[in-house]
Amino acid sequence: MLNLLKKHRKKILVGIYLALILVLYNSPGVFRPGSVEEVRRWVESYGIWGPVVYVALYTARPVLLFPSLLLNLAAGVLFAPLLGIPLLLAGGLGSALVLFYLARGGMGDSFLDEHGGKWGGWIHRYLSDPEKNFLRMLWLRTVPLFPYDVISLVAGCTRMDLRIFAVSTVIGMVPGAIAYNVLGDALGGEGRLLPSLLLTAAAFGIPLLFWYFGGERRRMGKERTDGKEC
Repeated sequence: MLNLLKKHRKKILVGIYLALILVLYNSPGVFRPGSVEEVRRWVESYGIWGPVVYVALYTARPVLLFPSLLLNLAAGVLFAPLLGIPLLLAGGLGSALVLFYLARGGMGDSFLDEHGGKWGGWIHRYLSDPEKNFLRMLWLRTVPLFPYDVISLVAGCTRMDLRIFAVSTVIGMVPGAIAYNVLGDALGGEGRLLPSLLLTAAAFGIPLLFWYFGGERRRMGKERTDGKEC
């Protein structure tokens, strides 16, 4: 029995994770906001514990199945920038670590090679290089083309060191955290909307332009092509 459990450990863990998500999704008492305003009211209801509740909600978000955009904007509505930006970074890192550990514990570093097809094998190689994975993870975090949650799961399926994952995630989130906080502040009536929209466009557009024209896009494509030829 014990040997059987060890043999199917990954499948069992994935089943447990999916069951947990299903239970939380169908539980009427679990808070799943549908708007920034709902987040604001719920967090403010906890008074001085609001910042802690905000970070906890953001950390649990991947298993509660609602978009991070609501929490990103709510940070600017709820808190001043000096507090809102660090809280957004803490919550974003927390949610990324949840997904990272879910993937590492339930899938492991062979999952992408065995089940991900050609794309899985390529992204595994792309993020597993110990000499380049910090910068590559940073690109994946700053360029808005790559979905945040998917990248966290993919990183957990590679051999990437946890410290590299955490540090590159936080640094990569900084431009967006600033932009979202300013934009949320403007949407809450405390700032000017047009400059906030321009700042948001710059925070995501500049990294995208550097990635596209600076050579990383071509290097990424070349490595993918080289992997197919092996």
